[in-house]
Amino acid sequence: MNQSVETSESRDALRKEKRTENLRRAAEEEKRMGRTVAGCPFRTKFHIMPPVGWINDPNGLCQFKGVFHVYFQYSPLSVHGGGGYWGHCTSKDLLRWEYHEPVLTSDIPEDQSGVYSGSALIEDGKMYLFYTGNVKLPGDYDYIDKGRISTQLMVSSEDGQHMSEKKKLLGMEDYPEDITAHVRDPKVWKEGDVYYMILGARARGREKDGSRRDRGGVLIYVSEDRENWELYREIVPEEAFGYMWECPDLFELNGERILSYCPQGLEHEKERFQNIYQSGYSVLTQAEDPVTSFTEWDMGFDFYAPQTFLSEDGRRILIGWAGLPDTEQTHRNLSVSNGWQHCLTLPRELTVKEGKVFQTPVRELGSLHWQSPNPNEMKGDGTCDWSGRTVLLEVSGIAGGTQEIRFGKAGNALTIRVQDDLAELSFLDRDGRLSECGGGRGRRIGRLAGPVRELTVLADSSIIEVFINGGEMTFTTRIYLDRDERELSVSGPGTYSLSVI
Repeated sequence: MNQSVETSESRDALRKEKRTENLRRAAEEEKRMGRTVAGCPFRTKFHIMPPVGWINDPNGLCQFKGVFHVYFQYSPLSVHGGGGYWGHCTSKDLLRWEYHEPVLTSDIPEDQSGVYSGSALIEDGKMYLFYTGNVKLPGDYDYIDKGRISTQLMVSSEDGQHMSEKKKLLGMEDYPEDITAHVRDPKVWKEGDVYYMILGARARGREKDGSRRDRGGVLIYVSEDRENWELYREIVPEEAFGYMWECPDLFELNGERILSYCPQGLEHEKERFQNIYQSGYSVLTQAEDPVTSFTEWDMGFDFYAPQTFLSEDGRRILIGWAGLPDTEQTHRNLSVSNGWQHCLTLPRELTVKEGKVFQTPVRELGSLHWQSPNPNEMKGDGTCDWSGRTVLLEVSGIAGGTQEIRFGKAGNALTIRVQDDLAELSFLDRDGRLSECGGGRGRRIGRLAGPVRELTVLADSSIIEVFINGGEMTFTTRIYLDRDERELSVSGPGTYSLSVI
């Protein structure tokens, strides 16, 4: 046997050994913490959660051979994150999910510090997964210009669970010279005979006084065979709009070209950019400069890293992470004591109306066996006990008046308040004190183009999603109420219907 074959075989054996060990450790932790997690009062019914530990970005979203697949950044060994795995779950209806063994782990030199986010491409009866392998070298580095290696990798699968060997597609030598080591999150699609890959990036930049100010942007590569890629285009604004753009997505919707991305480093404003990092989209068919049409996907406390995919019936569906990075100093998730943290949003269908993207819960939600609350669940003051239930509340006929919805009891609640063209989520009581159920979350507001006419609110244990005016604006937040505190009250001019399951 020649030396090259021997080296290849030894590397393959080492990779398999490391993968087996990583999966063993994940399985042991899932078994050890499973009962604690299952007993947590904050587990949801219809939202994807980590079996144990931590979940963040949705990855590889697709429908493959009739089955919906969602992969996700998964840290089974730590409730505070750290990467290392792609978790996996499947569903036939986008609401009820079956969890499987993780499909990717850090088991080759190119992804030794993490199997970062990526996407799926379905073609010729196969699934192709693309992701970023992350390496952080030990030493005194800034991990921006030096010390970090970002590699774009691909695997394939015939069943969505068992993966081929990992293949390197792009490395540091393939990125433009002005781009830092922060290049990640490939989203791949095909138009005609050409494959496209869009990557989030961070370009080096300087102010006029010489001080460093990096600029976020995206890189677009093209390929004729999925394996050999060439740089096609850079989209990096001249004036910095954040220092890094993460989780890019580029798709066409009702004739509009939509660029979705997560700019980090935007200055906070009273009615915009209220979170530590933002998620939004730009309509490139309206303006070539994406900054001019940037619109936030969600105005709530907990939304980041969305990804879209096309279902087999032609719907453009979005799923986001119902969380944010680096929020430990601002707000917390009270499920941590039960061994898990974070979840994903409900899948949302996207449409375009008058150049704006609207989001609504997937239509499968309406096929569930919703029921009206039992009379004994309604109290004399008009409040409803929703303990142990998922709630769907629809309010219409608001007509610009003041409408209030309260989840929780006075002094410890989330209030949804709309008036004219202003919408608000608030965990503040009447004296301005933070409610315990918010874990430190305060207030988020959004202003619409016109008056609020209708609301749809879904409350699934510890997550609430609000859709305003048919999805013109949305708010997502986590909420941590004990079961005996789960009351719902509605006041205002609107007519409402309430369903539970």
